[in-house]
Amino acid sequence: MTALCAVQLATLVPYAAQFLLESTLIGMTGGVIGAGAGLVSVVAISAAQRWTPVLDARLALAAPVAGALVGLLAGLYPALRAARMEPADALR
Repeated sequence: MTALCAVQLATLVPYAAQFLLESTLIGMTGGVIGAGAGLVSVVAISAAQRWTPVLDARLALAAPVAGALVGLLAGLYPALRAARMEPADALR
């Protein structure tokens, strides 16, 4: 690796990391909202039908993790592509 390649790589990493962080947080937020909506709907339907709600806490905790993973994977290619562009062009 030449020094020029190392400098180029060092300038790409912060931009890609920012895009990846944003996509991961958006995915995690979606997982939290989805898990919360699912929890509320299970409890509401169970209460309306006079059933005992059966909830698995592992699934509710896994939803934000799954959302973050999907967000990370979905943002990987756009983040790397945007990191190679000029910042003003990447925002267009």
